[in-house]
Amino acid sequence: MRIACVGTHLAAGFRHMGHEVLDLHPPGGMVDITALLDARGFAPDLLVQQETLGARVILAGLETLRCRKAYWAIDSHLNMHWHRHYARLFDVVFTPHLSLFRALPPQWRHPRPVHLAMSGHDRPWQPHTQRGHDISMVGVLDKYRPLRGWLAELLRDRFGVQARQGVPFAEMLRLYGDTRLIPNESIGFEVNFRLTEGASCGACVLTPDVGPDQDALFDDGREMVVYADGVDLLEKLRFLLRKPDVAERIGRAAWERVRAQHLPDHRAATVLDSMDEAPDGAATGADGAEALWLALSHKQRGGMLELPPGALAAALDALPETPASLAARLRAAAEPPKGQPPLPVRETPALAARLDRLLATGVHAGDVDVNVAAAGAALVRGDLKAAKPFWYRLHQARQVREPEKPQSVYHACLLWAELLRREGRDAQPGFTYDPQRHCPEAAFEMLVLAQRFGGGDLEWMRGVERLTSRRKALTFYRLGILARLALEPGAPWRTQAEFGLTSLRAYRVEQGLHELAEAGRRATADGQERAFQRLLGGHGPGGHLRRGLDAPPAAAPPTARGVEPDAGPDAEADISPDAASAPTADGDGRT
Repeated sequence: MRIACVGTHLAAGFRHMGHEVLDLHPPGGMVDITALLDARGFAPDLLVQQETLGARVILAGLETLRCRKAYWAIDSHLNMHWHRHYARLFDVVFTPHLSLFRALPPQWRHPRPVHLAMSGHDRPWQPHTQRGHDISMVGVLDKYRPLRGWLAELLRDRFGVQARQGVPFAEMLRLYGDTRLIPNESIGFEVNFRLTEGASCGACVLTPDVGPDQDALFDDGREMVVYADGVDLLEKLRFLLRKPDVAERIGRAAWERVRAQHLPDHRAATVLDSMDEAPDGAATGADGAEALWLALSHKQRGGMLELPPGALAAALDALPETPASLAARLRAAAEPPKGQPPLPVRETPALAARLDRLLATGVHAGDVDVNVAAAGAALVRGDLKAAKPFWYRLHQARQVREPEKPQSVYHACLLWAELLRREGRDAQPGFTYDPQRHCPEAAFEMLVLAQRFGGGDLEWMRGVERLTSRRKALTFYRLGILARLALEPGAPWRTQAEFGLTSLRAYRVEQGLHELAEAGRRATADGQERAFQRLLGGHGPGGHLRRGLDAPPAAAPPTARGVEPDAGPDAEADISPDAASAPTADGDGRT
């Protein structure tokens, strides 16, 4: 078979299996793949593109390419907002974060996502008795990674470990090969590079519970150590330091699992096996052109791409009118360049004309994307009158006779946020939403916009709490909201307990134990001690929470409630664009 590889390290694996391979590594940006292949005189049977975390490559012309196509979406936890469109250009999308693709609402899902984690590395075995470091941590520490910062502080205060930043890749692997224990933190509670890198070097990796995507790679207790929160992590680190033979056994098993299942040749074989089984499903023709331009639209909105003025709007207008393309046209007409405030609806002729046409024709009246784009274009301008008709027409199309009436821009945002939450459109991982200009598409974005128009009351906070309870990636924002909810008059002890549990998941151990202990005292006073004990058992079935509460208290937490002011932008309850910004990758592309 003739295989064209774009930006992937699997070319050698395909060659080992006897295939003819063209190995392409174009620079970042838009690349005409048909022209590139024609210049090389190569007509592939299969094209495999891997997302590269440094130079991002978008292939134009895929919709005309007559071969099977596969995309390996490595960084979906930060790029799902455009991946969900770009992936349509491929028959199969491979990803370490299969659960994220499966969690998308049906209209946003790819029909053939396949789990494929990042490859490990073929490294020599080094006995733990010959390693010079008990614990090592490598990773970027900045305002976009507050939980990682708190983990670094915890390791420094309890074990004297100094986190390292900016370590070149080869040097990092040497350090991991000289380390017994590697505590892992993942920015979005996703499978990340640190897990496979540490395992490749034979270290015992302690990693948060991120679910089935991680469980498919290594077995907890045998090849990795999964922890529930900061208390659990500390307890397991202390145990492994006391039992170095156990740490070495786990590290050795992980190293052997990498060599048996997780090297590049294994990944290459998985790609070919999955492609053999998958039906043709890549978008072609006009559908493919739409997928490409929707992906480009999201990249431009997120500040990841700059197109000539008017190029995006012209390209979207040239597409057949579908709900997705129409919603994108509305956003393109509504959103001004960064730094420019949006003009009122009637002072934005292209937008006003599109809104008027929608109401006059009733086109796509029952489509969520179209109506939320139209309403959002008005709400971001503070125009409740222009936004209301799209709320009502959606409910009329769904035969809901008396939907709740929006009373203000703020109230309308809350109503839309709840509707989008029920539709499964919680958030767009990685998208840096700007409430000053962006039309909201997801529940989290509607709540950010509501905050701009007076958010902060109890109803708003409860809306944020409901949403963040379903998304571990929003733990930082959940922490701030629970801090405020726990202070509300009459707040139940369960709210304080949830604040404590969330603090523990954010590596704020003293704070979390303090809040849990207070919640326990209040529960006992209310005659609900057994309910509190059941809660502890449910979140710490191995007993680590009870042991943590029974241990002598550490130093008092810096504040009785809330988060230190330097922990992030208005960390106590801020879901502003700065707080919600998509982080950059580590120097070598790892997050």
